[in-house]
Amino acid sequence: MIAFFKKFPFHQLLQSGIVFASRSFHSFSSLIFSLIIGRLLTLEEHGLYSQYSARIVLFQAILEVGLQYSIIRYLAPAVVNNMERKIYHLLKASLIIKFYAIVFVFFIVVLWMLDSYIYSRWNLKTNFFPLEPFPEQITNIWLAFLSAIGMSFFSYFDAILVSFKNYRYLSLWLPLTNLIRLLILFYFFFINEGILQLTHVLFSFMAGTFLSWPFYFFIFDVKKFLFPIYKFKTRYWVWKLLKYNSWVILASFFAILADWMEILLLQNQKDAGIYNAVRVPMQGIVILLSTMQSFFMPTMSTFTKSTEYLQYFKKIYIFIVLIFFSLLPFGLILEKLIPLWFGEQYYSSLDILWIVYLSFLLRIFFAPLGIALFTLDQPLMIAIESGLRMFASLTLNLILIPKFGIFGAALSSLFSQFFGWVFLSYFFYFYFKNNDFPKLFKNFRI
Repeated sequence: MIAFFKKFPFHQLLQSGIVFASRSFHSFSSLIFSLIIGRLLTLEEHGLYSQYSARIVLFQAILEVGLQYSIIRYLAPAVVNNMERKIYHLLKASLIIKFYAIVFVFFIVVLWMLDSYIYSRWNLKTNFFPLEPFPEQITNIWLAFLSAIGMSFFSYFDAILVSFKNYRYLSLWLPLTNLIRLLILFYFFFINEGILQLTHVLFSFMAGTFLSWPFYFFIFDVKKFLFPIYKFKTRYWVWKLLKYNSWVILASFFAILADWMEILLLQNQKDAGIYNAVRVPMQGIVILLSTMQSFFMPTMSTFTKSTEYLQYFKKIYIFIVLIFFSLLPFGLILEKLIPLWFGEQYYSSLDILWIVYLSFLLRIFFAPLGIALFTLDQPLMIAIESGLRMFASLTLNLILIPKFGIFGAALSSLFSQFFGWVFLSYFFYFYFKNNDFPKLFKNFRI
């Protein structure tokens, strides 16, 4: 017994627990930030903020270029083997990739500004971007662009610390971004005597990320980014980093589009604000889903046979059913809390509450299948599943929003997911029945 306790990795377990708590706090503080701005902004500005948030998330996905996955894949082994030259080449290559991604998104931002000018001059709508008066919108566009850059570097710096196994410093640095955002937000709130505007919120969101950078470089040696390297080696790693998990990167982009499609396509700012008021509490379920991934993925990663997955699913789905039904009554609580917190003008959000709530709750049922796909090294499958949800969401929203407004958006958020879920269900039915993958997917393993 004593020998067992000596061998038990208490230190690693404690370290993992601290990092998990830090990430959970980061997610929870993000929820708090969203709740506060929903309370303090007007309905129209809250809707406009949700439209900007959707673009920020999309820009972030482009700017990340999957580096949060690929940098860990190649940098972590180089750190373990103390291959300094390889570390410098990887860091320089990743910065080159990010530079070109920033240039690409910058051109989209220029198109956004041009769209704003055309609307203000000739009243022509493209419906691709939020509508605000020109030139006032220029400031907010820049803030959204900078916010996306900041968030993409946040995940990039996170991946580097993970690669170097600096978990202690990572757990200290992670909460800073949202803490700084909240402090700046409260500063604007008090100096403006309780009046908060969209620009204040976007600036707080953007500045929180950039102001956390100095703390990061107290931890990580900036000289690693500046070390002289061979150009031909850098070009090699640029291609290598881009090629790794390209299907997973595409799947991530599809998934973000599917999740934010309703906000992206709702043109009326009041409708977007009402819809977002229902979405904000759903971040609690998103936190639950990420927690499930943290617990399930390490175990699933050890499986080599379909029977192991099947037996594991039989065990965990007992708890998932219990979680699902235990969370149902919270919908009744949200019926009271949403108008109480956001205000009487948000009462119409109750018409769509149960539809949106059910669409998020059902994700709990299918989350283990999605997690299993990562451990089964099925990138094409992941991309197809998220692509089905994205194209279904786009199609249903384009049909239902013009006819039913936010009610149509809510219906789309629920039913568009079934296209991906049915595909997932068929895949695992085939896998468990034949103890193998369909031939099409065998050639696309990571």
